[in-house]
Amino acid sequence: MKLGILGPLLVIDDAGRQIQVSAPRQRALFAALLVRANHTVSAEELAEIVWDGAPPDGADCTLRTYVMRLRRVVGPQVAARILTRDPGYLCQVAEAELDALQFAALSREAGAALRAQAWSLAATTATRALNLCRAQPLLDVASQSLREEFTPYFEQLRFDVLEGRIEADLRLGAHDQLVPELRALIVKYPLRERLHAQLMLALAGTGRQAEALEAYRDARRVLVRELGVEPGARLRDLHRGILAGDPALVGMPSQGTDTAQGSVRQPGVVVPRQLPAAVRHFIGRNDELKALTGLVGHGDNQSRAVVIAAIDGMAGVGKTALAVHWAHQHAALFPDGQLYVNLRGFDPSGAPVTTASAVRRFLDALAVPAARIPSDPEAQLDLYRSLLVGKRILVVLDNARDGEQVRPLLPGAAGCMALITSRNRLPDLIALEGAIPLTLRLLTDDEARELLARRLGAGRVTRQQPAADELIELCSHLPLALNLAAARAAVRPDDELDTLAAELRDAQRRLDLLSAGPGGADVRAVFSWSYRTLSAPAARLFRLLGVHPGPDIAAPAAASLAALPLDQARGALEELTAAHLLTEPTRGRYGMHDLLRAYANNLVAEHETEDAWRDAALRVLDHYVHTAAAADRVVDPKRDLIALTPARPGVAPERFADPGQAWQWYEAERPALLAAVALASAQGFYDRAWQLSWALATFLHRQGHWQDQIDTQYAALEATRNLGDTAGEAYTHRVLGRVYTRMARYEDADTHLRQALALFEQLGDQLGQAHTLRGLAWLFEREQRFDDAIGRAQDALSLFQRVGHRAGEALALNAVGWLHVQRGDYHQALAVCHQALNLDRELGDHDSEANALESLGYAYHRLGRHADAITAYRQALPLLRESGSRYFVGDTLDHLGDAHEAAGDHRAARQAWDEALAIMDDLQHPDAIRIRAKIGSTGGPG
Repeated sequence: MKLGILGPLLVIDDAGRQIQVSAPRQRALFAALLVRANHTVSAEELAEIVWDGAPPDGADCTLRTYVMRLRRVVGPQVAARILTRDPGYLCQVAEAELDALQFAALSREAGAALRAQAWSLAATTATRALNLCRAQPLLDVASQSLREEFTPYFEQLRFDVLEGRIEADLRLGAHDQLVPELRALIVKYPLRERLHAQLMLALAGTGRQAEALEAYRDARRVLVRELGVEPGARLRDLHRGILAGDPALVGMPSQGTDTAQGSVRQPGVVVPRQLPAAVRHFIGRNDELKALTGLVGHGDNQSRAVVIAAIDGMAGVGKTALAVHWAHQHAALFPDGQLYVNLRGFDPSGAPVTTASAVRRFLDALAVPAARIPSDPEAQLDLYRSLLVGKRILVVLDNARDGEQVRPLLPGAAGCMALITSRNRLPDLIALEGAIPLTLRLLTDDEARELLARRLGAGRVTRQQPAADELIELCSHLPLALNLAAARAAVRPDDELDTLAAELRDAQRRLDLLSAGPGGADVRAVFSWSYRTLSAPAARLFRLLGVHPGPDIAAPAAASLAALPLDQARGALEELTAAHLLTEPTRGRYGMHDLLRAYANNLVAEHETEDAWRDAALRVLDHYVHTAAAADRVVDPKRDLIALTPARPGVAPERFADPGQAWQWYEAERPALLAAVALASAQGFYDRAWQLSWALATFLHRQGHWQDQIDTQYAALEATRNLGDTAGEAYTHRVLGRVYTRMARYEDADTHLRQALALFEQLGDQLGQAHTLRGLAWLFEREQRFDDAIGRAQDALSLFQRVGHRAGEALALNAVGWLHVQRGDYHQALAVCHQALNLDRELGDHDSEANALESLGYAYHRLGRHADAITAYRQALPLLRESGSRYFVGDTLDHLGDAHEAAGDHRAARQAWDEALAIMDDLQHPDAIRIRAKIGSTGGPG
């Protein structure tokens, strides 16, 4: 969700809907909670703000009513953040959800970059902060007391950020561009000496010394007249420097560089910040940190080289900690951003992150619109590498399995750096790509003692030095084991360290603690004493998490996995997180280190029967199958249902109130869902494999995850053949035909669609045949085979009519009409599309109705019936806006503008095109170029 007070009150829920808080006192109430976000505001203070210093008798009671109404207005997602906390209320928001918190964080980041002389980073970050300011803060909030409290503080902060951004731009040499901005600011703020100084620098930097000296005289006149004081030392020094022709001030270049790294700032470029949180207790590794820093300098001297560092070492030795710590320390060296992906090369599920998945995440982080992302995986890689050209970006590829997994993701642009971690040494990258190897060793005695001292306190470690040294030895100097031991000791502050050492000695005897084995240290026993302290439900859930195939899990899925009520599952997850057996990388999602997952797998084998393992796996698969099917029904209610295997006892599928919730669930769960398909296929749970693949098809198709869709559908194809499920096989062929059509792999699409058609004919399933024929019609249209396409669409129409499937009939009618338009049979198109329109209205299907109106408008336009075309497009627009289809709204506005232009109404055409262009520009869709050209041809701005 997005909340805003830097302008009019802004409330956008997690489905993207803007919510209007129309009642003035409710606005003042919500604004007061947001101004003090994450802090309790007393009821007394809120009453003073809501009634602007004059609360009536009984204000407490009325305030409770206002809070209740506010929660109702903003909807359940936002309302859940408005909490009752004695003695008042609290609004709980994340930094990324509230513009004021974002602004404060970005202002701190910009200030740090200025101090580090990372000018590009400072300018970009400050610009991002300033772009959050929509208007005067609290513009529509009717509480003078709240505005007087917040606005002066914020305006001063905003002005500090603005002056900092100008300072950075000056350092980058943008003098010409800054002069008009600074002159305008001085008119508004004539007493700000720093602005006068910056204007003098900008003028002198472009060789305009006379104007710079005049700017000083103007500043002096204003200060003497208004304040009765002479200019400060900074202005006087600048004046003398310009008079003396100081080369540091006069005739500076028009383009500047960061003093730290020499990169030119490029305004408007999205700067990704994907690094995980910095490691809190990082210690030592000074040699390794210096070596990494030295590589950056080495890369600067090799202008054609991309710096590649490959950190290897045993599991748990701290490779990721080192990489992330160094990356945070040196983020300023990469002002264009940092990309990060955990490649899960050694995940026990055996499912490392694919190249296609990783590069898609990077394209999303670089804010590439879905419409610009090509369907071909190789083309996506080309786009990713192209976006890095001319930039200084750090790419962290964590937990890589081998060089083959990493190589396609390496940047090809000079100035970038790839930082790789892996349990394996990567000789192919060293030999072929020039990667610099860095092997991470175990901690030294001094480093291990420092780690314990930071975690437990130096005094405690010094007082119990022999026991601390024994702990270090028992943990084999392994950072992961030492951190776990320290966490155990930290929650038992009254225990002596030798008590913990004794426990570890016992664990070593029982579980072969920390003994060396193939592939590195065995740390199973490191987790055993944490596991033994768990309650029975938490211990059982931890074991069963070894069954779960995905990288992380949400509480509802965990509840089904363990057949627990949701509240008990959440309690167990919180207990596991507190014991450091789970992490919560994002709110509400829980993951575990791969060693912990392996340990959980061992516990399953030790404590659970094979039947119990199978039951848990089937429960979590049933959870995903039935929840995905529920989401599919919400996002695509016209889609025909398939019969699902009944969910096993203990499974509680999730339900969704609207498509926004369903889409969010799909996005959050996508890695787990894909892993679930793979698990079901590998374990022979074939019914779940194909049913889950079916339930994912609409989501993967609409979001453009083409390769994921192909992978899941081939798993479904294998599953349906193993089941002997002819209907399932037919469905799967049809889905494959659709995705291959979208990817322009027409031969493959034709093969699968014909196989689907033959199977549906074999089954006597006329509805399945009709949908498949409609798919063939779309394929033939894409191939420009319009006669064949109309034939298939008409065959589909006949079958839909025969089986009484009226929604399908409407879709097929519109398809036939549209294909007549494409073939130039406009009168025939009108007749068929009107039939589709009437049926859509009878069924109340607004999406299909809008499509029919769009087809009618197109046909009317081609016939010269421009007034009718305009009417059809105007009727379609509110239906398209209702569905949230912004691209189709823009496309229809474009066509509406064409119709107005053809009718001679140039003003109306320009208005429609302007609105269409705004949408396409916002979506960064290529159609914006064509629409802008139309506007330019009418005399408007290009």
